[in-house]
Amino acid sequence: MKSLPLAFLAAAASDIASAKQYVVEIDPSVAHSKQLLTDVLPVDAIKRSMLNGQYLVIDIPGKGQLHRSAMAAIRSQSFVKRVEEDIWVTTQAVPNDALYSRQWYHFEDAGGVRAQNAHDITRGEGSVIAVIDTGYVPHPDLDTNRLPGYDMISNSSTAGDGNGRDGNAIDEGDYTGLFSGCGSSDSSWHGAHVAGISSAVTDNGTGIAGIAPLSKFVPVRALGRCGGTLSDIADGVVWSAGLPVAGAPLNQNPADVINLSLGGTGSCTSYMQAAINQAVAAGSTVVVAAGNSSVDARGATPANCQNVITVASTGRDGARASYSNFGSVVDIAAPGGGNGGGILSTIDRGRQGREGATYAEYQGTSMATPVVAGVIALMRSVNKDLTPAEVEAALSESARSFPGTCAGCGAGIVDATAAVLAVDNGSQPEPEPQPAPQPEPQVVNYGGATDIAINDARRSFFFTRSGITRVSLNDVNQGSDVTVSLVIRHARASDLSVGLTGTSGQRVALRVVAREGGDYLLEGQLGSAQAGDYSLTITDSTAGVSGSLIFFGVEQTE
Repeated sequence: MKSLPLAFLAAAASDIASAKQYVVEIDPSVAHSKQLLTDVLPVDAIKRSMLNGQYLVIDIPGKGQLHRSAMAAIRSQSFVKRVEEDIWVTTQAVPNDALYSRQWYHFEDAGGVRAQNAHDITRGEGSVIAVIDTGYVPHPDLDTNRLPGYDMISNSSTAGDGNGRDGNAIDEGDYTGLFSGCGSSDSSWHGAHVAGISSAVTDNGTGIAGIAPLSKFVPVRALGRCGGTLSDIADGVVWSAGLPVAGAPLNQNPADVINLSLGGTGSCTSYMQAAINQAVAAGSTVVVAAGNSSVDARGATPANCQNVITVASTGRDGARASYSNFGSVVDIAAPGGGNGGGILSTIDRGRQGREGATYAEYQGTSMATPVVAGVIALMRSVNKDLTPAEVEAALSESARSFPGTCAGCGAGIVDATAAVLAVDNGSQPEPEPQPAPQPEPQVVNYGGATDIAINDARRSFFFTRSGITRVSLNDVNQGSDVTVSLVIRHARASDLSVGLTGTSGQRVALRVVAREGGDYLLEGQLGSAQAGDYSLTITDSTAGVSGSLIFFGVEQTE
């Protein structure tokens, strides 16, 4: 298995990346400021403007007196507000031989995101994910869901296609040779792998399924041989959101979520923050990898930018992956491979150029990020009115607890089913008319005399804002593992908190695992249960909406 720590920002040592490029912020109120700079700089030094003319990308060759004179000329202009280096973005790979054929990150209890249950509600139809990366490759698991993209790479040597920016976002391969100056590596097909995690087609008789298999993705090529520039990525963010970028046609499919599986060391640059702010204001949620250096993500960028969702990586055991960054800027975690398994997705089999579709396992926060992007696509599918702030809040509030150690990994592991249910505003059937709530708790005896027939789904008892019912588990075998199942009929299951307190005093939360109309199936694991009375607590946080418990069941495993 190939391990990709991620595409991260670094000063590339290659000949391709040797030119010094800067992004200059200017005062847009000063007339003809671009021309004023042109007059004092070498010929063709100004490459382009970006972010509505607020920034200029400038290429200053050499390291000697010419370079120093040009920089002095820039800084001497009163309308120049800031000069920042245009950081190079590169990709590196570390081999990892562990291979797994299953997509455990969809469904396994410890490290998965419960995507299979969310798919009973939505598969992401109507949502668009922009993948800013190395581009796309033709692939049977990607072609149906791919929308027109754009090649945002401005350096023709990096692009490898010889024609600069254009509407062809196909991945030409990012392989490099021994004498490239930035290390020797095979083509990663990183963008295709990322896109497959979030948006691979399902039910097509081949390959894998994406987290949001009916979502569409827009490939934005910003990384090539020896990497790319952060200014190209910033332009890609703006374009992905459906906003204008000089020289490029408008994106006709503005993204609900923008995936940035890239990062590195340093502060968030002003031009990157400006691009993110514009995209978020346009309604796009920006999701960023936390980084793969096993350090505090406050020193990683753009993970440390504002208005983004920063994603840490967990392994198959649900604990923080050994490589993953962590810390206060991390918002949430998702499976990215490691600790027993990688993330299987779509790539090309060619070591240099394209040779044909295949699959491979990678690991890194690059892989965890599109898992979250896919979940956001599911959320936007059921509620198109969600703002980026509401998306982030719902993701955090619905995240599940870490089964392993993950200090500094944010609110928890993303839970696709809980996140979708938390924002689902689709029409649901009204609860059946019912009599007033019972004033006293009722007793449900499992296996003995019953006040309510637990196998009769038409018999039900009711809960008000807070109700406690004693559940007698009289015939469980001592020490057997017990799974408790409930079916609750309610207009908004996200309003409910359901728990079962055992004889030892330990409380087990019951979580929604499936939905059919207005009926929600909840399950919880009691572990090695003892016979006796258990307290079932159902709390409804919102007044004015009633519900009913229509089924209670217990399954024992010897």
